[in-house]
Amino acid sequence: MIQLITSYLKFLWNSKNEHGVHSPFVFLLVTKCFYDKTNFKPYSPKLETKTKKGKFLNRLFHYFQFEKGIYISENKKNETLKVDFIYIDSTYLNDQNIELESIIAFANNETCIIFENPHNSKVTEKHWKSVVASSNFNVTIDTYSFGFAFIRKAQVKERFTIRV
Repeated sequence: MIQLITSYLKFLWNSKNEHGVHSPFVFLLVTKCFYDKTNFKPYSPKLETKTKKGKFLNRLFHYFQFEKGIYISENKKNETLKVDFIYIDSTYLNDQNIELESIIAFANNETCIIFENPHNSKVTEKHWKSVVASSNFNVTIDTYSFGFAFIRKAQVKERFTIRV
């Protein structure tokens, strides 16, 4: 419990809104997706849209128009070649043996990798920090409830902490 409070206070201290973002890609994502309060119909029958997190993910899916993805949870993977998104459950992040290379193998330059609850525990926070520090990802966005990582080779490496 103390870890959650401490990590949230650190998040609030470092977070910004759209006015602190200088990347056109991230600015559009924040203004047209993160802060958009439009209630879209469910993007997929499997996507639960009654909770705040569910509505947020639904807006994200509508914004990027994802077609193929992988949901990774507790070492269960859907084996697909290249995908539009990779969703990593926090229970999987709690696993001590997470291998970023095996996850990146499914990604391309435009793939959105979504980490659920990256601040849920010290272990998940350690994994999230390794993603942020990784040279494989040029853009990382921390919204506290979710962490987003993009490869985007043409973009300069930047880290964003956004209040949603």
